[in-house]
Amino acid sequence: MKNRISPKIAALVICLITASQSQADTNNNDTNTNKTKEPVYWSVQLENDLLSGGDDRFYTSGLQVNRTKRHSPPQWLDNISHKLPFFIDSENKGGGYSFGQKIFTPEDISVSEVIEDDRPYAGWLYGSASLGAVYEDKANYRAMNAYEFTVGIVGPSSQAGNLQEEIHRITGSETAEGWDNQLHDELGLMATYVRKSEHFRSLNNGLEYSWSPHQVLALGNVYTYAGGGVMFRFGDNLKTDFGPPNIKPGFPGSAFFSPTKNHNWYFFGGVEGRAVAQNIFLDGNTFKDSHSVDKENLVLDAQLGFSYQHDNMRFSYSHVLRSKEFESQDKYANFGSLNVSYYFD
Repeated sequence: MKNRISPKIAALVICLITASQSQADTNNNDTNTNKTKEPVYWSVQLENDLLSGGDDRFYTSGLQVNRTKRHSPPQWLDNISHKLPFFIDSENKGGGYSFGQKIFTPEDISVSEVIEDDRPYAGWLYGSASLGAVYEDKANYRAMNAYEFTVGIVGPSSQAGNLQEEIHRITGSETAEGWDNQLHDELGLMATYVRKSEHFRSLNNGLEYSWSPHQVLALGNVYTYAGGGVMFRFGDNLKTDFGPPNIKPGFPGSAFFSPTKNHNWYFFGGVEGRAVAQNIFLDGNTFKDSHSVDKENLVLDAQLGFSYQHDNMRFSYSHVLRSKEFESQDKYANFGSLNVSYYFD
């Protein structure tokens, strides 16, 4: 694979993300000088088609690390929260930062030339800042809404091709031959708003179940879509979280949870539909000619999984089925989603 990496662009994106987080931490420290230090939640999310027994194709890998404070959102986001459309403020609000990478390949990675009727090779390296608020009206109902602002780089500077090539070399997997045809470097910007409500019902044996409809709107040159869905959960002590998180686009959850000495568990499953106006990984670059395919404007996800929590740690795994995202795609995609979260007090 030819080296078309632009280190300066990648470094600029990383510096912007790091500087934003450092400034926010400084502001929060100044604000809370005389207060008890608030615990931090760290969450690692891995999404990969190999986790579901599949092959490298389509959305083949995603990795995201979240750093969240449940009651202290980034100060700069908190300062503008009253100006954000649709945002319902609350005393119970938090937020944080995330950093991640996504990798996309066509179905046949053995071909070095452009495959006109298959999706482009593409990588996405990004950082996000989030602000969320939780509000409860009664014992069997609660709701949350959140904003997330994302900046990143699409193209060779995302390092997706180099990373996949190195991982395949270490594991002895087949090398993807077409990374020279990937999308060009492009700065990516995106704003996402999500609202989710949850209704609870208790059973006689101490267990409970819930259903939680949600709505989501994303605007940007990377993704633009509107969607909605519902998640069902069954298990023990469901109010410890809002369900495990997913890498966007995907079901909304929470990187935070309430630590407990008990062994909490639940099964979860749901569906989400999205009306997609823009997907750079299918539509191609915005300002340059690049490989592209005709996308499907309606995409459906179905997810089924299990979550377990004890003390300061939460673990979850789920299987995701995703309908065809472009017209010439021969069948649905599927991948596994693994999340490990830890609460540092």
